[in-house]
Amino acid sequence: MTPSLLRACASAVVLTCALPCQADSSVTVYGVLDSGLEVSRSGNGTVKREVSGGAMGSRFGLRGAEDLGGGLSAVFRLEQGLNLDDGTLGQGARGWGREASVGLSSKALGTVQLGRLPTPYYAMSSYIDAFNWMGAGGLPALTRSGAAVRQVLPNLINAREDNAVGYVSPSLGGAELRAMVAAGEGSTSIGRAYGLSGRYLGGPVDVVAAYTRQDGAGDGSGSVSSFLAGGSFDFGMAKLFAGISDERNSCTTCTGALARSSGVAGTNASAFRVYNVGARVPFGAMTAIVQLARVDDRSVYAVDPGSRDATWATIGAEYAFSKRTLIYSALGTIGNKNGSQYALGSGTAQQPAGVVAAGNPRATTATIGIRHAF
Repeated sequence: MTPSLLRACASAVVLTCALPCQADSSVTVYGVLDSGLEVSRSGNGTVKREVSGGAMGSRFGLRGAEDLGGGLSAVFRLEQGLNLDDGTLGQGARGWGREASVGLSSKALGTVQLGRLPTPYYAMSSYIDAFNWMGAGGLPALTRSGAAVRQVLPNLINAREDNAVGYVSPSLGGAELRAMVAAGEGSTSIGRAYGLSGRYLGGPVDVVAAYTRQDGAGDGSGSVSSFLAGGSFDFGMAKLFAGISDERNSCTTCTGALARSSGVAGTNASAFRVYNVGARVPFGAMTAIVQLARVDDRSVYAVDPGSRDATWATIGAEYAFSKRTLIYSALGTIGNKNGSQYALGSGTAQQPAGVVAAGNPRATTATIGIRHAF
């Protein structure tokens, strides 16, 4: 077969595949590409790395809807996480790790979806965070980095559930309700999961609250339960944020992001509460950001180590070249004492294990990156 014939056949295949897509305008291709450079110090010298997801997780997605008449539509979403620094898939190399769902949506009654879904707790958490998860100030950036990485806010990082049924209400006067239940389906580490959230958005006011619970496998193996509350008020010249995130982890079978912090024993729980206040101040295309958080370690340790509470402070900025492209930067720092081992990553790009040296060093991280949405 000649090269010209090969090109002709390829063009015919592409045209044949494209015609149905052009006829169905309800299918949308979208994505986010986010990469940054990070410099951090946590007592083991200066560590430099390139990160993916320093402001928002990189992704590629397809979403669509079919009008079934009478205000009812069939809806679907397939969303794949990407690691731009090495070109691999995110969420443990899943094909559609961020979301894989199908459902029905009614303008009057709301939307029901089945599949792998984001939790209501995760969906609300960015609304209380002045950094909107960006850089060393975003709430997902905080971990404890000892021999293994242990989460301060595990249900925030365990952001999605398999085997889930989710519901999103229509907006009623600015109020929206979300609910979800997921089955463990024989997992040896986790059991059923539940979630509920509410949001009110009206004028300058944005208020949210959410609760989620992940049970361990079988009866008597504990759970990871979490709640958050807070929001923001937009004064025009500045947008102020305040929030509280509380997570208690007594799960003895949970692994990965849901594993308990080290040092607890038996049925004791690792438990943390994070209070945060912050502000976003726009100056034309640039927005200055500041946030102060207090980490309250309420864990029940087998041997009392003393107070491991800490103060976490971050400054940062974003500059929007357009509605789709911006650059961002952040500088965050947190203190350590009594073996707390707090470390700061950049957004969803957390620090690996073993970055905090002995002697309770201060952990400091600086990031600069670029995000493009399409």
